[in-house]
Amino acid sequence: MLNVLVISLILSFVVVESNRNSSECPNVKSDLSLLRKRRHVTFPDGSDVVLTLSLVKAFLTHAPAGWNLAIEIDVLFPLPDANYTLAHLRRKLHHRQKRELWERLRTALEFHNLDGRSCILKSICDAKEHLLPPGVSLVHDLLRAVFTAPQHDEDFLQEMSPNYKELPDPDFCDQLTNCPFSLLSFLTALNVA
Repeated sequence: MLNVLVISLILSFVVVESNRNSSECPNVKSDLSLLRKRRHVTFPDGSDVVLTLSLVKAFLTHAPAGWNLAIEIDVLFPLPDANYTLAHLRRKLHHRQKRELWERLRTALEFHNLDGRSCILKSICDAKEHLLPPGVSLVHDLLRAVFTAPQHDEDFLQEMSPNYKELPDPDFCDQLTNCPFSLLSFLTALNVA
């Protein structure tokens, strides 16, 4: 019994000592196990995410038959491949990605004869007032991430300046009248059970 205990203690000491020595290098000041390189998610070339909004309305012509009207909007978002990740490794991507998302939404709204730019600006204004506090609703948190415009961030304003020159003005929400509906109210109404 004593021999088994002594052998197990010696083996555990050898295992601990070998693990400690394998993670140390005499030429390195910090432990190698603490080093971690930056990692990025990359997808195969040509990968996309599709956001589909669908609206179906039933028209009853006579009982029990009728027609269904279906309207769909598909918006494609390309996913970063290895070349994109390497080219933009150290840049701030979130401003550019937000601008690209706003431009895709604007294009989709203009396809349906709406003023997409005004609707995006109205959604930014609505996000300031009508969204729940952070942490209450995941949908509201996602909408806040998409439609928040940091007005004091110079990098953000420089990225958005060609298309959204009104953002630095704190009173730009009072001047918007070209959007007939609130995109944010429409999206949050879909979240209500």
